[in-house]
Amino acid sequence: MRAVYRKEMRQYFRSPVGYVFLAIFLFINAFYFLLQNLLTRSGDITDYFQAVVTLEMFLIPMLTMRSFAEERKQRTDVFLLTMPVDCRGVVLGKFLAAESVFLMGLGTTLAFPVILALCGSAQPLITLGNYLGILLLMSAFIAVGIFASAVSENQIVAAVLSYVMIFLLWYSYGLGSAIRSEALLALLNRVSVMRTYHELVMGVLDPAGILLYVVIAFIFLVLTTCAIQKKRG
Repeated sequence: MRAVYRKEMRQYFRSPVGYVFLAIFLFINAFYFLLQNLLTRSGDITDYFQAVVTLEMFLIPMLTMRSFAEERKQRTDVFLLTMPVDCRGVVLGKFLAAESVFLMGLGTTLAFPVILALCGSAQPLITLGNYLGILLLMSAFIAVGIFASAVSENQIVAAVLSYVMIFLLWYSYGLGSAIRSEALLALLNRVSVMRTYHELVMGVLDPAGILLYVVIAFIFLVLTTCAIQKKRG
């Protein structure tokens, strides 16, 4: 797993992918913090997080679409699948590498609550909920994106499939409303990542909601492992 992780991290920063992701991530977050908090003199960091969450979701496939699809394009997937590491180690190594790059970007935003606190607007519980919410949500979507890459033949297909699955997970409650099924609506409400995220950003640290994101990430990592095991034969 460590060998795969190191290989992935090198690839992120030997190519423009890692730098482009971080540059766009930093620009979006700085712009919306300026727009939602500094210019309006709002001390509520939730305003900023609510504004950037959808944009950050659509950045995730930039990190994950190349995870396995690029290996096929460069014909290095055979080498990857014959490495002395089990499929779980390969998948986990790729997941942790993508997670690390995302955390690099997220870590730079820690300056924002510090700025608000210095201006007299300290909200420790709300800030914790916002960071925990965005971390859990994006971790689940990273797992989704890696699965999409594992079952796709090229990066474009992987990106499109990631966007579709992320859209369905994020807007699942709204889709249930469109179907007008009370039973389905109740089920989707219970497993709605959007509802759970909004609870977290309001400072409601519900263990069931946190577990939901962990379960989603776990399921997609298991599915990815199964897909790779099938290819390895």
